[in-house]
Amino acid sequence: MKLRLKAIACLGLLTILGGTAQAVQLPVTSQSATPTTNISQATEPLDLNLLAKTMSAFWQSDRFQTNSQTKFTVGSQGGEATIYLQSKIISQSWRKFRAEIAYTTPGKPPKTGNLIVSDGKQVCIYRADLQQYAVMSYSDFKDSGDWVLIGISSFASLEFPESDRKTVVAAGHLSEKNVLTYLNADGRNLTGSRRVVDGKEFYVYDYKQPGEGFVLSAFVNPQTANINQIQLVGKSKDLDINLTENILTRTPNPTINGNTFRFIPPKGAKRVKSLSINPF
Repeated sequence: MKLRLKAIACLGLLTILGGTAQAVQLPVTSQSATPTTNISQATEPLDLNLLAKTMSAFWQSDRFQTNSQTKFTVGSQGGEATIYLQSKIISQSWRKFRAEIAYTTPGKPPKTGNLIVSDGKQVCIYRADLQQYAVMSYSDFKDSGDWVLIGISSFASLEFPESDRKTVVAAGHLSEKNVLTYLNADGRNLTGSRRVVDGKEFYVYDYKQPGEGFVLSAFVNPQTANINQIQLVGKSKDLDINLTENILTRTPNPTINGNTFRFIPPKGAKRVKSLSINPF
C-alpha cells in the first residue's frame, strides 16, 4: 500500500505512507479487547479556515522537537499484537532526524536506549537491548516500513519541500480561499467533523486515499489549531491496522549542533548488516 499525496503532508500527517504492510510483520497472539474510547461526533461543512491555520502552525519552522506516545495494533482472526512506545525526535526538513524510542509494555519497565539517526543520506539504527547497530540508506529505511514507528507527525516534516514551506506556508499565503487548491483535495476524499473524545473537543480531518482501504485522521484543537493526535485505521491484506499517535509536545526551533544528526556508536556496540526497530 502506498499513499503519495501532497495534501497528507500539508496536514502534518505524512508525505509518503509506503510499506505499511511490511511495517507490521508482527506475531499475532491472542489478547483481551482494548477498552472503547468515549467519542461523540457532529458532522458539519469542512472548516477550511481552521485547515489553513493548522497547516501554517504545523510548518512554521524547518525543525521541531516532538514528544509523542504511539499505540500500534495489528489484528487478524487469530488475535492481535500491540506495540506501545514513546518517542522523542528532533526532525529537520530534508530527511534529517534524531529519534530516541522507548517501548512501554503496560506493567513492565520501558525498553530504553534505542536510537535512530539520519543525516539526510543514511540512517543509523542502534538497539540498546542487542548492543548492535546498522547503517542503511535513507531510501532503504523508508522502504523497510520501520519509519512508521518514529512517529507519523515527525516523518511528515522530513520530505516536505523547504521551498514550499518558505514561500507558501511560512509566508502566510495559505487561506480558506486557496487551501484546497494547494492541497489538490476536495470533499470527496477530505472531510471534517467536530468530535468530543474523552471530554475534549476536536475538529477532525479525515482523509481517505481513493482506491485504498485506509483512513488517516488529524485531531485538531480548534482553539490553538495544533494537531494533538494522528490516527491511521484500515486493512492491509488480512490484517486490521490501527495506529494512534498522541502528540504530547511539539516545539519549534530546538537547539541543534554538529552532532545532532551524527551517529557515534556506543562503546562495545557491534555493527551488523541489517537491524529493525520493530521489537518483535
